[in-house]
Amino acid sequence: MKINSNNISSLDLFRGMAGYGVAICHFYYYTYYLNDFQFYSIFFVEFFFILSGFVLYPQLKKVYLDKKNIKVFYYRRWFRTIPPYIVALACYSILFGKFDNDTLKYLFFVQKVFDNFINFDYFSVAWSLSVEEFFYLIFPFFLLIFNKNRFLNILFLFILVVYILKISYFFNDVDKEFYRIGTFLRLDSIAFGVLARVYFDKIKNNTINVLLALLISISMYYFFMNLHELKNSELFLFIFLIQIFSINMIIIFVNFNNLIKNKLLTGFFSLLSKQTYSIYLFHLIIIHFFNSNTFLMNSNFIFIYYLISIFIFSSLFYYLFEKVIIENRPSYNK
Repeated sequence: MKINSNNISSLDLFRGMAGYGVAICHFYYYTYYLNDFQFYSIFFVEFFFILSGFVLYPQLKKVYLDKKNIKVFYYRRWFRTIPPYIVALACYSILFGKFDNDTLKYLFFVQKVFDNFINFDYFSVAWSLSVEEFFYLIFPFFLLIFNKNRFLNILFLFILVVYILKISYFFNDVDKEFYRIGTFLRLDSIAFGVLARVYFDKIKNNTINVLLALLISISMYYFFMNLHELKNSELFLFIFLIQIFSINMIIIFVNFNNLIKNKLLTGFFSLLSKQTYSIYLFHLIIIHFFNSNTFLMNSNFIFIYYLISIFIFSSLFYYLFEKVIIENRPSYNK
């Protein structure tokens, strides 16, 4: 099955579900202080990581085949991710009155490079964006340095390096949360997405993936129920299970793509996909606004208002800001 990521409506839906999933989980966590929803959001963020690697593979292969493409790769990734990020960072900094060293660390995506590296994590969702940006920065250099090796060998080497770093943290006295959100400790998630794309033809059996997803869900129940008490080694296994589960979900969604033939649905799923980056960046600001408004907090329809707000805001932000930049990105030579 030949995959063209631009034409997979089911992956647009998957991305949209991940974006809205994080936004909804954080709404219930920050508005009603339901701690379980903070943990549910872990799954949706992992979906983002795996999906990012899955759709990024063709561009990484271009870099591997021709080192001149690395410049285009960086331009395309940075044009897509950094301008909206800077706008969001400015908004969070204004909201919290923070323009200091922490702001600079956010600006250069290094706030989670070390444990307790910032004083006040006022742009908390940015940790995953740091993982993305450092993967974009580092992995292409692996492709250039080890170019005489097969692409797969380079990918496995990259994952091995990350795993060695992860295991070394078993013996360090670091905050357990850092093990989940530390920038260099999570680079393997995107690499697993790339690996899933490479091996797609060998792992695309839908029945096996559905059964495996169910089995992993049962296995994760123990970890999920004891998440507060997990040791670093157990958290390591829990994250690995979520990564495999995310791969299963992507394969399942890709296999169901042929069932989506309605143009209205494909257009709607495409819109959801386009909204996700701005939803992820700005949803905490919208939640802060809702929580500061007495009328909204007392309304029985606050959740509906919230969904409508993020839908309208993210749509406008994409078409008025993101789309303009995306359309001016350089293209790879054919």
